[in-house]
Amino acid sequence: MILEELVGFCSQCGKPIHCLHGFLNGIVSDEKETLYCFQCYEEKEEAKSS
Repeated sequence: MILEELVGFCSQCGKPIHCLHGFLNGIVSDEKETLYCFQCYEEKEEAKSS
């Protein structure tokens, strides 16, 4: 049995983000409580450090 629940959408690319077996399959940023997929969050952090 797969436990998967839609939590929201990535604010950057619009990809659906799910909670899988109790674990969020994405990142909630601290500054604005914005939801990102892992790929967009990594790109955002790389751009910030450049």
